[in-house]
Amino acid sequence: MSPIIARLAARRAANIAGRRQFSGMQNLRSFARSFEAHPFERLPVANNSQGADWGKQAKRVASQGAIFIPGMLLVLGWPALAKTGLDGHI
Repeated sequence: MSPIIARLAARRAANIAGRRQFSGMQNLRSFARSFEAHPFERLPVANNSQGADWGKQAKRVASQGAIFIPGMLLVLGWPALAKTGLDGHI
């Protein structure tokens, strides 16, 4: 290989290696920023935040409990129901 081509190849390899530097801190920072709702989200200055709607929260918990509690009783209590219902007649 000629010295000119070797020198150009070495410079090109150095430029490529210079562009490919990875920083662990940059990777961690970008990973942490991916959890943000919006990277440029600002807190409102002109007005106060809206209050909590506790009625809506109570309705949500009650509707979920109306399905979850009987469902869990059925899932966890079917052996007792089977024992009582079959009463040893298998």
